Order: sequence, then C-alpha cells, then structure tokens
Amino acid sequence: MYNTQMIPTHFFGLNKFFDAFENEGKACGSCMPRAAVAENNGQYTLEVDLPGVKKEDIDLNLENFMLTIKASRKSVTADMKFERSFKLSQDLDTEAADVTFENGLLSIKLSKKASAAPHKLVIK
Repeated sequence: MYNTQMIPTHFFGLNKFFDAFENEGKACGSCMPRAAVAENNGQYTLEVDLPGVKKEDIDLNLENFMLTIKASRKSVTADMKFERSFKLSQDLDTEAADVTFENGLLSIKLSKKASAAPHKLVIK
C-alpha cells in the first residue's frame, strides 16, 4: 500500500498512478478492455481482449458508425462487465465485417469500401 497523502496533487495525477497499483487485481464493476488496431493494405483489424468471456456473452452494436462492444463475465468472486466504443470511418465496409472470437480475443476485420479506394480522375 502506498501513502499518497504525501504526494502533491499538482504532480500530474500521481495520486491516480499510485492508486492503480493499489487496485490492481481487484474486480471492477465495469472495465474498459484492452484493444489494438492495425492497418495492412487497406484492411483494418481491431482486436479486443475479453479474458474469461464466453462468445454468447458478447454484444456488438453498430449505430451511426459507432461500434460498441459489451461483454460480461461471471465468476465465483465477482461479476465483471466490459464496455468499449470505437468511432469508425464512413469509408469502411461494415456490411462485410469479419468477426471472430477465440481464446478471449475478439477480432474484427474491416476493409475500405471500393468507392473509397484511390482512383485517377480524367480531365475532359
């Protein structure tokens, strides 16, 4: 346990930094899952860590190009809820999304729409 009383609050949130160590490993009511985004040749991959979550406990919602991921996990000690939202570009083809879930990793692959691909303009 860290004594954060001695840390002046004007040191850019150091109290919160030390509190994170104190709360590490404790269950939270609603957690923001870790996520990574990668781009390769016009295809975007979003990977979200959902450890211990079952496929049927995941809810994906896409509305106005806002992707919201909600999941829950129940255990003997605590119930956990995960939630995270991502603003998607209108250039992405959300209808052809490839979504998989394996070993606690949710993977969403999205490609750019054909109309969003670069092309040459012809001068008349």
